[in-house]
Parts: sequence; structure tokens; C-alpha cells
Amino acid sequence: MDFAFTGSMKKKTGPTKKWTSKQIKEEVVKFDAKIEAAKEREGDSEVRDAVLEKAQFLKDEAQDYPAAEIVFREAYKLSGGPSRKIEVLFEILLMNIEKFDIESVKKDIATCTQLVEDGADWDKKNKLKVFEGVYCMIIRDFKKASDLLLSCVASFTCVELLDYKTYVFYAVVMAMVSQDRKTLKKGVIHSSDIKAIISDSLKKYVESFYNCEYKPFFEAFVDILD
Repeated sequence: MDFAFTGSMKKKTGPTKKWTSKQIKEEVVKFDAKIEAAKEREGDSEVRDAVLEKAQFLKDEAQDYPAAEIVFREAYKLSGGPSRKIEVLFEILLMNIEKFDIESVKKDIATCTQLVEDGADWDKKNKLKVFEGVYCMIIRDFKKASDLLLSCVASFTCVELLDYKTYVFYAVVMAMVSQDRKTLKKGVIHSSDIKAIISDSLKKYVESFYNCEYKPFFEAFVDILD
């Protein structure tokens, strides 16, 4: 099983073609010229948008994460309002989660939490729970990860980080290793949202675990690994 959190999204956000170093440098020069033109003739919003375009190119096309992060942080400084700022930090979090740069993820989640308190919109607050849930899984805080992931089952929108089926898998497994029986039954086994998408093997896995039926439990475990 692939446990790479952003693996399923690479086809959507990866390079549209194979770029040479020369082509990348040429594109960066074009972006820099566009940024300078925006600074001379347009407003702060247009400058920010041009900087974001450059950052997105470095991230998705050039896949130069260190360079992309520098430019994204420039865009962050140019962003007004907590919702716009947190959007930029989500892009940085995607890269640093993929790199398993735990310290950077920790710091940016703390900043995002403050931005939510400062008035970031509901969607950003909801997505932050998923980002933080993934971070908690990485640092093995399984109880907090489970609490966060289960809280968003009915309102999941963080498709840039992982698809819904993968999200449900982690929500179920985290609940199995950290929640009490009452929460597991109500929040997972009897959850209509989870029941609508859970695979047969994962359903068998969690139900046999709950019912202490160990033969089907290990059979389901083998099926999941396959």
C-alpha cells in the first residue's frame, strides 16, 4: 500500500511536460519580467498573483521545492487577509509534508492556526484540520490525528492533500488504534459517510476488530496489504 500522502495528486499537479534546465530558466525570466511589469503598472493584488504564478511553476513544473517555497513566502507577505495568507501556506505545507520536513510543517500549522483565529473562512479552517491530522499521524499522535480526521468526514474538501477514499482509510485506521469502543462504533462503523465509501476489506477489518473476531480481522488485514 502507498502511504505517500500526496501521491494520488501528482498526476494533477506534476509537470505537464519534460522541462530542460534551459527552458526552466527561460520561464523564470519571463515570470520575473511579468512581476516587474506588475510592480510598475499595476496594484499589489496583481503583483501577488504574478509572484504566485512563478511559485506555482517552480512547484508543479520545475518541481524545485526549495526555490518554490522561497517564492511562496514572498507571496505570503504580499497577501492580505487571513484566508488569502493561509492559501499560500497550504501550498508550502503540501511540499513539506511530501518532503517530511516535520519542523517546517509544525511551524506553518501553528501559523495557520493563528490565521484561523484571526478570521480565515470556514473552508480554510476545515482543511487545516486535515493538514494537522496528517501531521499528527507523522509524529505518531494518533489520538489527536483521529479526532481531527473524524471531525471532517462529512465536510472533507482537502483534495489537494489526498483523495477522499485515502482520507477515509486513515480516519478509520487512526480511530481503530486510538478511540474507545463507543466512538469507534458511532463515529466509524455506524457513520453513513464512511459506510458510503469504505472498501469491503476495510469494513471487514474494522468490524471484526470491534467484535473481537480475530480470524476475519487478520484475513482482512492481508487483503488490505494486497
